[in-house]
Amino acid sequence: MKRVNINDAEVEYMGIDAGGGNMWNYQNEPFTGILEEFYENGNLIAELECRNGYTYGLQRLYFENGQIEKEYYKKFNHFYDAFKIWNEDGILTGHFEYDQDGELISKIVGG
Repeated sequence: MKRVNINDAEVEYMGIDAGGGNMWNYQNEPFTGILEEFYENGNLIAELECRNGYTYGLQRLYFENGQIEKEYYKKFNHFYDAFKIWNEDGILTGHFEYDQDGELISKIVGG
């Protein structure tokens, strides 16, 4: 899957769709692949999976220290499958499960 830095001059934020989701183009076409954004220290801020210009699929956000902060799946502006949250020490503090329609089916809170 193609990976592109979100700050690449050919990446264009197209705004928000009617459902509240972000839309992206790359080289004047709706982007399919993974957009990456980085902190000044070189660590990842985010990995955003996109399909046909929309955030769709696996989304990961990171703390500046490199630890993962959130990992979730998104389609049509709804969560599906697992949504996990960690603290800056890498300890899982929340785990939520969603069905394919975005309905919460289970919640485990830890930490």
